[in-house]
Amino acid sequence: MRICYLCADHGIPVLGRKGCSTHVRETCRSLQEASHEVFIVTPSRGSDISEHRNIEIIEVPPFRLRWLGSDFRQWLYNWRLVRAMNELAKQRAPDVLYERYSLYSTTGMHIAERFQWPRILEVNTLLVEEQAERIHFHRFATWLENRIVRSAPAVIVVSKPLRDAFVNRGVDPRRITIMPMAVDVRRFHPDVEPADLRTRYGLNGKTIVGYTGTLTAWHGIDLLYEVAERFKALNENICIVVIGGEKAKVNAHRERVRMRRLNEYLIFTGSVPYTEVSHYISAMDIAVVPGSIEWASPAKLLEYQAMGKPAVAPRYVPVADILTDGREGYLFFPNDVEEMTDRILRLHHDSVERLAMGRRARQRVVERHAWEHNAKRIIEMFKQMLAEKRQGRSPNS
Repeated sequence: MRICYLCADHGIPVLGRKGCSTHVRETCRSLQEASHEVFIVTPSRGSDISEHRNIEIIEVPPFRLRWLGSDFRQWLYNWRLVRAMNELAKQRAPDVLYERYSLYSTTGMHIAERFQWPRILEVNTLLVEEQAERIHFHRFATWLENRIVRSAPAVIVVSKPLRDAFVNRGVDPRRITIMPMAVDVRRFHPDVEPADLRTRYGLNGKTIVGYTGTLTAWHGIDLLYEVAERFKALNENICIVVIGGEKAKVNAHRERVRMRRLNEYLIFTGSVPYTEVSHYISAMDIAVVPGSIEWASPAKLLEYQAMGKPAVAPRYVPVADILTDGREGYLFFPNDVEEMTDRILRLHHDSVERLAMGRRARQRVVERHAWEHNAKRIIEMFKQMLAEKRQGRSPNS
């Protein structure tokens, strides 16, 4: 099967360090390893060559005129992308289209209809809500988002709340498949050599609580300051290490740590290449997801679990679907600093339970959440759509 993977999101560099970049790459890698031909069409190739993994990337440059504004740049990009996809249809003749939903992007909807390609639309978040502060035409963006999702013959979402949100917007529930995030269990495993955080940051003898990812507000980074304050007040031999983030944000956080005199309890390392993330997780004793949103499926949580690390995470439905409270880690009520602190301290004081939870976490991920499982389900969906097409039924009806 020849699969065209379309990602029109200007903010996702395919060869990048973001979690969304990883999702694109790993989906394509797992489909390739299942003996299918895959090529990616995107406005942003990215520059992290170490993450290429023999993926064919066709870059269709975006409009860069800032005076157009973000909304118009993304909307006008459809014109450029449709032209490119028309040419690719002739040159490459893909069998199917797999599309990651992108704000204002109608290209997949139109091109699949024109060439009668079976189309799966993957939706990872409510983009209009997530980017509300940046959108100038909220009503139009909402209308278009609903139209794009309703037009898809098959929709993959990462969580039950996301499914329910679109059902409430009029999407046929029979078209929606829930498929949580996944993880590369070969890259992320308990035997990875740990990064030397203890020597580098003077953490010998301390319990390391680790976080990996971006420093956006909804990830709950501010809550970690409050947790660190409590560790300091209790004089606990424990330190939170935050791995990731843009340079300017990292520097701002480092200054904030200095001003609050939390240097011994909270450290920001800055961004590291994705190829090194597993080594940093390996150095952790406990992993933490300080914040999320109610419909998100955190990839970092699965990476922690694949590494055999017990995790402390907020009690949202998608999180509880991949971590059972008291079995692979602990859940806390969102934004409840006291409960988050208590759960971390439980693990801090019980190394035997940490190890047991870590083993159970690894087993669960291998059995249910490896990328290969997701790829198998995607391929089965496409085969069914191709069979219906051969029977004379429109793949986009």
